[in-house]
Amino acid sequence: MLSSFGYRRSPVWAQESLIAAKSSLRNVMREGRAFRAISVQVDKSQWWSEQELREFQARRLRVIVEAAATGIPYYRDRYRKLELDFTAQAFPGVLSRLPYVTKDDVRAYGRAFIPERSRGPLFSSSTSGTTGKPLQLYQDLTSINRENAFVWRQLTWAGLRRGERRAWIRGDMIVPAEQRAAPYWRSNRAENMLMLSSYHLSESTARSYVEALAAFDPVVIQAYPSSIGFLGSWMLSAGVRYGGSALRGIVTSSETLSEEQRRNIAQAFGCRVFDWYGQGERVAAIGTCEHGRYHLLTDYSYVELLPARDGWCEVVGTGFNNIAMPLIRYRTGDFVRPAPEGQRCICARPLPLIESVAGRTDDVLKLPDGRVIGRLDHIFKDVGGIIEAQIRQDRNDEVTILVVPAATFSERDKESLRRNARERLGEIVSLEIRLMNAIPRTANGKLRGVVCNV
Repeated sequence: MLSSFGYRRSPVWAQESLIAAKSSLRNVMREGRAFRAISVQVDKSQWWSEQELREFQARRLRVIVEAAATGIPYYRDRYRKLELDFTAQAFPGVLSRLPYVTKDDVRAYGRAFIPERSRGPLFSSSTSGTTGKPLQLYQDLTSINRENAFVWRQLTWAGLRRGERRAWIRGDMIVPAEQRAAPYWRSNRAENMLMLSSYHLSESTARSYVEALAAFDPVVIQAYPSSIGFLGSWMLSAGVRYGGSALRGIVTSSETLSEEQRRNIAQAFGCRVFDWYGQGERVAAIGTCEHGRYHLLTDYSYVELLPARDGWCEVVGTGFNNIAMPLIRYRTGDFVRPAPEGQRCICARPLPLIESVAGRTDDVLKLPDGRVIGRLDHIFKDVGGIIEAQIRQDRNDEVTILVVPAATFSERDKESLRRNARERLGEIVSLEIRLMNAIPRTANGKLRGVVCNV
């Protein structure tokens, strides 16, 4: 609807009516009687004991694996060769004998992951495809309701109560791309929400965004880290203070939140930043509690942490919610660093602690001498005056750093950035630092930190 010719050519009041109508219809599906019942259970399960959580996981895994082994073509064909009697196996122990599922498996076999006797309508979706290879996924209404219940639990941790004002700066194309003047936002009366475009952020528009947020005065802001991070960095560099009084928390998701972004956002807006980790595949979720700690949501899914290096682990998940297309031992390609074993949060929830979330790794640079280099965000450390940046490689022997500079960005900052980059890349590639008014986003409005087209 938002990309239709009729919406783009409608006046603002008509666009807002269409947004409200769409949200009302969606809320009937996502927040009806079934959702309310699920929300009651999800609110309780965060306080279960560790033993209760383990027993719940074992029950859910048994149901999911047994159903997959008998009624889902992809799993039936593979599990038959294992000659396992799942009814006699202990869960989760038996999972270690099952093969992993990868993104390539889902792309190749698609609907073979759907039960042969699926009931009710299926709703298709796809991952954002920032690597150029989106996944086609399916879920039923119960899965959508359960996902929404966990998201609302995170919003509650951030201080939002249902019906209170919230703002939204994510990938919705609520303002036509060709629009060149404010307002770059629309009111969603059905959800008491101000929706702001993540596609129109620039140094010249930032002030109007901040003023619009302060005027609406939301209790919580939901945003991409790159979007709210842009505003936070601009506010700090321009000396602009946030004028709202109701803001209790900012909830970021869908991109990796760096510590620098977290500090800048918290300082600029004067509130705590709550980061939510999940994926379109719905096999793992990590939320931030009121005390700022990451918790692995063991009532959401069963997660195995595969050791990688330097204390990081890859997230391998088996989702509990989506029986319409269950993914069992799914390798996400995302990485987290677990907290020391036995460490507990003062919030008193038994949900395990995660120290850091790296999320999906960015592209890596491929150098002429065969080196492959990733995790390059540290080249920006201690370099001032940068609102946002992206590292690009379009040729094997050439790297470009795109920088949206603040007013304080200087030649000294530019040389510091160049020196940091040379320190890690060497002299084997030519290096250009290009100043930009804005950095292009993906089709979903996300900012990629590293883009390699080699």
